[in-house]
Amino acid sequence: MTTNETSLRQCIEELSAKNTDYKFPEQAINQAESLKSLSSDLYTDNIRFIYELIQNADDAQARNIYLTILEEKYFIIAHN
Repeated sequence: MTTNETSLRQCIEELSAKNTDYKFPEQAINQAESLKSLSSDLYTDNIRFIYELIQNADDAQARNIYLTILEEKYFIIAHN
């Protein structure tokens, strides 16, 4: 791997860790807003999008799936 590739990989890994460790509520809210935008573009049926997220967890052979409501307006689906 070249130095540029290593640097880019490290940058992506740092961004991923920064935005997905969910130590702060803002991270979950940011992710929720992104998914909201994505879901409105791809899915016309809101329920279908939720089923898709659960199916993704199943496809990943998740052992635990966590469902949470944050600030009474965000539905969070997380899995290991």
